[in-house]
Amino acid sequence: MCLVSAIAAFGMPACGRGPVEPPPFTPFVSTINFQLYVNGQITPSQGNYIIAVNANLNPTTNVNAVSGENPGMPTANEAQGVPPTYTHWDQEFVFGSATGFSTNGFFYNYKVLTGGTGTTTATFFPIVLATNDFTLVPNGSFGTGSGNMLSITLPLNDLSIRGNPSSANPPFITTPAITQIYVNYITTDTSGVPQDQLGPNGLATIGYQVNVPVTVNNTVQLPNFSSVSGPSNPNLFIIGGQITVSAVSP
Repeated sequence: MCLVSAIAAFGMPACGRGPVEPPPFTPFVSTINFQLYVNGQITPSQGNYIIAVNANLNPTTNVNAVSGENPGMPTANEAQGVPPTYTHWDQEFVFGSATGFSTNGFFYNYKVLTGGTGTTTATFFPIVLATNDFTLVPNGSFGTGSGNMLSITLPLNDLSIRGNPSSANPPFITTPAITQIYVNYITTDTSGVPQDQLGPNGLATIGYQVNVPVTVNNTVQLPNFSSVSGPSNPNLFIIGGQITVSAVSP
């Protein structure tokens, strides 16, 4: 027999059982997950898979508004030229042939603009992530495919990082936080030549706008573009994707 009431009154274990401990507290961390689907398989040795982000404080104000940049879709063409303009690129995530020796197996960078009108130079600097800050799945599967999905989960707060326009110290500012982003998926070959981007028109025009609010929980399912023309290499042929925002604790 167990003297349950007497033992419990003194906080002792009842019936030979140890004290019940609550589960450890795990703080909620806001994240964003990008999934990129290709017609073949994610193959880093054959090129690069890029997630380009245009970050905005509100629907009309880009994080680099002080340099004249506006909300809008980043495009593959903006990453070309001498020097490339990167007009709507505020951040870039790159996985592939160019990132084999990087710390985490990928590059995650934010843009800093220097110079004046007509001489502006865009330079990308790394956003440093610890191992527990992200989840990278480079060979997931979507639909009937196998190994045709790249998935990366990143801290949502990192999307608010942008170059400090008035000082190099600190190197970036993070407030006010962003409220929305435009997103494009782009592939290049091993020489960095663009092969495909989101939309039904390939590299000709973007033809598709992906605007994602990041202050609420939501999922944006991108259309499947497998029926349109694309690059000859199916591993660099983007057919769609998904973006999931976990902004507030459920």
